[in-house]
Amino acid sequence: MPGQLPATTEGRAGTIRLPPAGRVSWDWQIGAATDSAVQVTPDVQLIDLDGFTVTAGRVAQLKAQGLYTVCYIDAGSYEPGRPDSARYPDALKIQQDPDWPDEYFLDITDVFKPDSVLAAILIDRMKMCRDKGFDALEPDNLQNDENVRGGRITTQQQLDFNGWIADEAHALGLAVFQKNGPDKILLMDRTGKMMVDKFDGILNEECQQFGECSALAEYVTRGKLALNVEYRRNSTLDCTLMARLGVNALKKDLNLAGATMSGYRRETCH
Repeated sequence: MPGQLPATTEGRAGTIRLPPAGRVSWDWQIGAATDSAVQVTPDVQLIDLDGFTVTAGRVAQLKAQGLYTVCYIDAGSYEPGRPDSARYPDALKIQQDPDWPDEYFLDITDVFKPDSVLAAILIDRMKMCRDKGFDALEPDNLQNDENVRGGRITTQQQLDFNGWIADEAHALGLAVFQKNGPDKILLMDRTGKMMVDKFDGILNEECQQFGECSALAEYVTRGKLALNVEYRRNSTLDCTLMARLGVNALKKDLNLAGATMSGYRRETCH
């Protein structure tokens, strides 16, 4: 069915504008380095952009065009070159990311410690998204239990961190997406709530490639938005499967470039 207009719910910080549900045309341009690199076609209803590189003015323009705006931040990893990168102590960086050698997976259990450095950094990042006018948050790297070797982060610790992210985003008036982790959708954090109930939608990568798409329908059956992206150039989107599950799928370039940048690609089932 066509995308429904975003609903609202009440959070501690006021009204939260929830993502549209149903069939939604969207784009993901978190690789856009400047405002001018961000362009959307008239059909797009939702756009996901990097919280640091896009200005409040550009967010306001997109919202004036009727778009639902999502703010990307890295939650479970350290990235160099961000305005707040110097705030991360070495003790938080527990393992290098083999796919992105300049980045490190973090000790996410830190957020539950008194005077947590990581909690302060991440809350400030969420406030940045809110203050720029974004509707929702996309927190990346919520799978350190799988990415960090040696059982350093347990599945339950990961679920507790993910639930913490959702709660803090809601407290600031932001909707929030579960990022990846389809195997965690029905698992509970320490508050006793499943991820599908904590988050307002899911943004997943490569469920078709890994045979995980059916799990995303748990969000759809609850009237929430399910998004998926595939990257492999030699594959074709299984639009029949996506339509049956109610998943809004795209095929994108790996760098998720802005639409005016070299290498930008966007293929859709709609």
